[in-house]
Amino acid sequence: MIAACAAPRHGEVPPDSPEIGKAAAALRKLNPAAVQAYALRVRLANVPGPFETVQGTAQYDVQNPGRCGRGDAFAGAMPRISSNEPFDLVKVAEGEYLGTIHLDRIIDEAYYGREVCHWALAEVRVALAGNLRPESTRFVAGMDAASIQQQGVATRYFWGGYYPRATMDAFKDLGDADLEDVPPEKRSEFFSISLSAAPISR
Repeated sequence: MIAACAAPRHGEVPPDSPEIGKAAAALRKLNPAAVQAYALRVRLANVPGPFETVQGTAQYDVQNPGRCGRGDAFAGAMPRISSNEPFDLVKVAEGEYLGTIHLDRIIDEAYYGREVCHWALAEVRVALAGNLRPESTRFVAGMDAASIQQQGVATRYFWGGYYPRATMDAFKDLGDADLEDVPPEKRSEFFSISLSAAPISR
């Protein structure tokens, strides 16, 4: 579940998720004693139907890849080192899911025989689909690490007409940050996915 390549931007589907093909593996060790935990709550509103698939992914990036990683001698470049770790989302109420993420999920270590690689959470993403069929639309929403630590809320809006399947098979819908450009009479056709976070006391 790891990608040693350019990291996706906010709201994009992780390159090595079940929704896209496999990517090259990066070196990393998961922390069995992670303590910097946050509860991630996912709320759905005005949904067009049920979702059989609800997946969570936390993306972690190495902060010093040029000093700890291996460069591409041919290209003369140092790719970003990124790892996408799945986490469970449990349904706690109708249209509401809860998961746990950790800031210290990956252990800092000298994986490439150079300096210690320092990992940090970049963002979390959730992907929902109306059913398990591969041609179904994936609705993807994300929240960056800064918003998580600030206990913010991130909301994306999606057109219900793409549920459960768009005209294009396996379409990935990243939604919109707002509905300002949508006529008021059409806004009821959209549903929202909202992510919020709160620290878990130990």
